Amino acid sequence: MAANPGEIQTAHATSRPYLALGLTFLLLGVGFASPFRLAPQPPQHLWDGNISREALNLYALTAFMGWSHFVYAWRGQWKGMRRVTAGNRVSYWCMVAVLLALLVGVRFWLGIAVFSLLAWVYNIAHFVKAEIFFSGRRETRAAYYSPVVAFAWFTVCLFGVGPLANVRVVFAGSLAIAALVLIADGWRMLASGDVRLPLLTLFLLGETMVWSSYGPSDAFRVGVYIFHIAAAGFYHYLTAYFFAEAGNTRGRDRMLSPVAIVAVNAVIFGLGLAVAWLPRLGWMSPVFGLQWFTLWVALHLAASDLQPRWKRMGSKSLRSAAEQTS
Repeated sequence: MAANPGEIQTAHATSRPYLALGLTFLLLGVGFASPFRLAPQPPQHLWDGNISREALNLYALTAFMGWSHFVYAWRGQWKGMRRVTAGNRVSYWCMVAVLLALLVGVRFWLGIAVFSLLAWVYNIAHFVKAEIFFSGRRETRAAYYSPVVAFAWFTVCLFGVGPLANVRVVFAGSLAIAALVLIADGWRMLASGDVRLPLLTLFLLGETMVWSSYGPSDAFRVGVYIFHIAAAGFYHYLTAYFFAEAGNTRGRDRMLSPVAIVAVNAVIFGLGLAVAWLPRLGWMSPVFGLQWFTLWVALHLAASDLQPRWKRMGSKSLRSAAEQTS
């Protein structure tokens, strides 16, 4: 987990994508069908009550596992910044604090609902970047951006934003995007067996047309959307754990052992459950409350994108200093 997808081009360990995919399917069922309520009510101002008990359970499980993922991600970034000067380390973490303040302001300005939808679109970009890194492949810009565009399109169409409430507009737009993706190397990639990104893009576009034509209720739309963010979340958490654990070949880092990873998830799951149900722990809700989860998602994504750039800047300053002293 110390490695950042933006820093390295070649993967040195497997992320076991098929095992992660199988467990993702299982977790979707566990979260949705659990007979135990994981949260008493939906996040405030996010779904406006248009969410079933089952979908809320799935969202809560995504958040609880997400906080564990953040623990490992922040830990990895902390270790990764040891390679730069103390000044660069301090300035980086100060910049992260500034990002947090900015995101809080943007969240207040846009409202929780719009901010959260934008955070999930941003999350797909991070998801795609991570999966490219784990696979050790290089992708064209068109292949990289196409799932992000498709998920953004899926989001605005599913919730019927403006003219996209018209199924004819959605149908024509989805076909146009699909044609562009296939022309811009998607057809060749699919035909050659390199299917991950264009397949995901076409899947999302197909779903956009299906659910827009189906005309579901608001609660159903929210449920469908939560299924997508949960699936992306679970898969990303698992591939990151598998990648990190496989790279810990000599077992030097005990925190990356399967037992430790499960233990951290269990502890934070219990903490998230307690904050959700116990009013006296309300003071912890800005960190572990469901209504704040997307703020920490956005900060995790922004910090992950910032760190490799900051480290490159630090490396350049070190080289310049070395050249001047020599």
